Amino acid sequence: MYRLKLTSLFFIIIFVVTSLLGCQQNAPANSAQNGITIVIPEDPPSFNPIIADTGYDALVMELVMLGLSDVDPEGKVFPELAAELPTIENGDVVMNEDAGTMTVTWKMREDVQWADGTPVTADDVIFTYESIINPETGGWIPGIDYIDSVEKVDDHSFTISYNSIYPGYLTQFGGEQVVIWPAHYCDASQGFASWECARKPLSNGPFVLTEWVNGDHMTFVKNEKYFEQGKPGIDTVTIRIIPDQSVRKTMLINGDADLDMWTNEQMVSDLQGEANVSVDPSPTNRWVMRIFFNLAAKGTTDPVATPHPILSDLRVRQAIRAAIDVDTISKEFFLGYAKPAWTEFFRPPYVCDIPRPVFDPAAASALLDEAGWKDTDGDGVRECRGCKTAEEGYVMEMEFITYAEYGEPLELTQQYIAELLGKIGIKLNLTVVEGSVLWAASTDGGIEQSGNFDMDIWDDGYAGVDPTDYLWSYYSTDAAVPDAGYNYSRWSNEQFDTLLGGVYTLDEEQRKKDFCEMASILDAELPELLLFTASNADAHTVRLENVQSSTNDLVTWNAANWVLK
Repeated sequence: MYRLKLTSLFFIIIFVVTSLLGCQQNAPANSAQNGITIVIPEDPPSFNPIIADTGYDALVMELVMLGLSDVDPEGKVFPELAAELPTIENGDVVMNEDAGTMTVTWKMREDVQWADGTPVTADDVIFTYESIINPETGGWIPGIDYIDSVEKVDDHSFTISYNSIYPGYLTQFGGEQVVIWPAHYCDASQGFASWECARKPLSNGPFVLTEWVNGDHMTFVKNEKYFEQGKPGIDTVTIRIIPDQSVRKTMLINGDADLDMWTNEQMVSDLQGEANVSVDPSPTNRWVMRIFFNLAAKGTTDPVATPHPILSDLRVRQAIRAAIDVDTISKEFFLGYAKPAWTEFFRPPYVCDIPRPVFDPAAASALLDEAGWKDTDGDGVRECRGCKTAEEGYVMEMEFITYAEYGEPLELTQQYIAELLGKIGIKLNLTVVEGSVLWAASTDGGIEQSGNFDMDIWDDGYAGVDPTDYLWSYYSTDAAVPDAGYNYSRWSNEQFDTLLGGVYTLDEEQRKKDFCEMASILDAELPELLLFTASNADAHTVRLENVQSSTNDLVTWNAANWVLK
């Protein structure tokens, strides 16, 4: 009997040990060390999204770096490095209405350190500002031209003097793109746009980068010097580079990944009903799928000196708009998740009454006829026959580009638009490229910044609740200069520029009126063709809690608050 009990006990022990080992072997990635895995399709170019703005750079930036402030999913600005937000009410914003200037004094937290133990101070802010404005090696951030000086008050406070009223001051050195860089660590001589510390950052955020194997993975560990007690709630974050969307989806379902960034509509639909996965949509839409027209000849950036032979004629752009069936795109390729959008001003608090364009292929054909583009040889493609923008006989054929990372819905949309325009005599040759190539600086061969395109399609929209800087960077004349902004159309309108200058005020009623006048100009001149909003959602395993998708930032904006069940 005693021997039987010992034998039974032995088998019970073997069973328990084997079961535990089996559970450990089948556990999701990183679970043993309280870690998670994020999957994205490509490497971020750096930790500085100001330079390339691919989204993946901002994703990793939020894990390791802090700005003065940030914006939550509801559009509310909150302090990060700042001890509090400066306002007129607390005396830290002083307006000079007569001169049209303002000063803003920021008071910083005194308990934030870099990962090497060095305090984060006003010197770092001033170093960051001076690096950005360096005319030879710097960069550009919204509103930087409105700053006259940044002056230190003491180790943890400084004053910014503006030569204008600047409504975006609260997020100028924060938000989804701008962070403060360490003066003692970054090499200013390398230049803000290319310094090594943007690839090997010194953290003051919740995590620290420990390894980066290009094309494979990035590893982050908990920052033991992070200023918020008890945070982050996760020990390790691994970012894996998984180009194939179907693989990313399978990894989520199987528990081999915990978060997929910018989950597109097809994948959202496929994940419905998966018990292990939750899809988190943002409270409002931001991403507007749009066609960028190059108003300058392909390979050039001056539409006055070298106008585009086809797209420089407004009637051609209007014809393209009339020939695109947005409702079918939404239903067939975006599974009903896409919502028609035709103006930048569709989100509160700035909503303008711009009539929706009508899908009318016959009207599109009539516009092309009127513009002098006709198919006289019967091959289905129009030629210039009396047009004012190209040589007689010039064929109406262009390249149409999109980016690979979005996936099948956008590529199908690209193909369908080419089919629709083919029916009215416009031939489009389709190209799919990596976003990092499409959006790179001109010095790095960026397609748009170099003007090396005819038309392309991708999604963007302004973050937060103030579109002012976004409008400047996409539509102002000053932003049409390569690498000065994102006015890839090289469009210029004096009235628009004047109105844009007027919205740099804190008078909200005047701003709403001016924004809607600007909306009318954009609708009439069509420098970009807005089509529909794409969903903004991120998928994650149910064991990962406190994830909140946002149109105002990347999903890692609150990674310090994430915990695992």
